[in-house]
Amino acid sequence: MIEVKVRLLRGSVFFAGECIECEIIFTNVADGKKETCSHPCNHVNNDFSNGSNETDRLAWASAQIHCQCTVNESRVVLPTTNSRMDRTLNQISSDANASCTSFVPSRGEQGRCLLSTQPKILFCDLELAPGESRNYFYSDTIPFDGVPSYKGHTVKYSYKITVGTSRVQGHSKLLKLPVRILSLQGLGRIEQFLCKQENSHNPFLDDSNPETSLLDLAVDILTTVTSKRNSHVYNIVSGRGSIGKFCLFKSAYRIGEEIVGSFDFSESLILCLKFSVVLQSEEHIPENSRNPSKQSSDVTYSSFTSVQENCLHTKKTHLVLPIPYTACPEFVSDLVCLKWRLHFEFTIALSPLPGGDSPVQQTTPFTDNASWQGPSDIQAETMSWDLPVKIIATNPLHASSISMHRTSSTMVF
Repeated sequence: MIEVKVRLLRGSVFFAGECIECEIIFTNVADGKKETCSHPCNHVNNDFSNGSNETDRLAWASAQIHCQCTVNESRVVLPTTNSRMDRTLNQISSDANASCTSFVPSRGEQGRCLLSTQPKILFCDLELAPGESRNYFYSDTIPFDGVPSYKGHTVKYSYKITVGTSRVQGHSKLLKLPVRILSLQGLGRIEQFLCKQENSHNPFLDDSNPETSLLDLAVDILTTVTSKRNSHVYNIVSGRGSIGKFCLFKSAYRIGEEIVGSFDFSESLILCLKFSVVLQSEEHIPENSRNPSKQSSDVTYSSFTSVQENCLHTKKTHLVLPIPYTACPEFVSDLVCLKWRLHFEFTIALSPLPGGDSPVQQTTPFTDNASWQGPSDIQAETMSWDLPVKIIATNPLHASSISMHRTSSTMVF
């Protein structure tokens, strides 16, 4: 029996454009007893079958990274393509024997293979004695313009490292290890610009430039974009007057950060009884990708974190909304456009409260307590407001530390 193990050398989260490296280990875990094979194998050497029946042999092994796209067909129609990859997959699917013996990473999965790297052959005709192992290192790069890993209501993009292997005249076996890909807009152009910089020709200067990894470059970009603090103050106004002010301290956030804002109701003309804030994603479907036979909305909203507070007689307060590491940064593809927003709901009173002044206004320097009896019934209405926010990727090392994705996968056959 052969055990195949795939182990990522770093975490399970990467930037688009990064080099993904993994170690692939093949081990003969036979216990010394002759293994019975359910599939006939005509390629058997007499010396191998009689004298060394504990030795196992694999005909080939190959590795590849692919991105599978799955859609909700009731809302989205995939565009028809006639690429070489689609024609090859259709031909293999129609041939039952070829589908079992060929290396097709997306075999058995729904949807369409959106992106696939060039398959790399690990070995041909590998023979392993009992307890013997062979290690292979595989590395490949996702293009900078690749879509990020995303699981929405309408579209799903998933990346996997697939290792395929087979015995001679046997069915191929696939071992898949999911990875998460984050996209950062403009990373490819900046990396290309840095690569084109000419070295100095001064013989008295050192021409060697310190190597900067793509990960360090991406983290510098993230830090530059999200560290800019420029407070934005928004007036919250209804049809009957001012409700208050909301201040957002910056406009761009990384996944895993906290959105911090403050409310100021000190100069409000309308009493605000309660407010709630929800972090929501907006999934926009382009018109040319919608299903014409279904009358559905082109935008789908998903709620992540929320906060609410009763704010009657409150002058100032604040909110803290964490952005989960599982969230996807904003991006645009042919099938979906993902954006983020803060959805506010304010419960405001339609008339002044009959209970008199607030307890804070009733206090005097001689006493630090007061009582106030609120009315039993309050006529109120709800006002909503949406504020767009920019959410971008984060450091993959931080996301990998709390990711639920496995960093290794094993199969035995």
